[in-house]
Amino acid sequence: MKSISKMFIATCILATLSLATQAQDKKQDKPKKAKTEKMKLKEHVCTQACHDSGKHVYAHGEKGHVCTSDCKK
Repeated sequence: MKSISKMFIATCILATLSLATQAQDKKQDKPKKAKTEKMKLKEHVCTQACHDSGKHVYAHGEKGHVCTSDCKK
């Protein structure tokens, strides 16, 4: 009787270990790309804001634009 219970316990331990090792094999998801990387960027077109400030003011979606918290609103 003792040998059967030892075999049962050993079988349970092996089953638990095999399940634990399979849980670690999942592939991790690739990080999502930012929306600006996915969308096609347009060439910059100067606006009145460029002339008023004396330097280029890039709009969202133009080459050279860096997103800020204002863009995400």
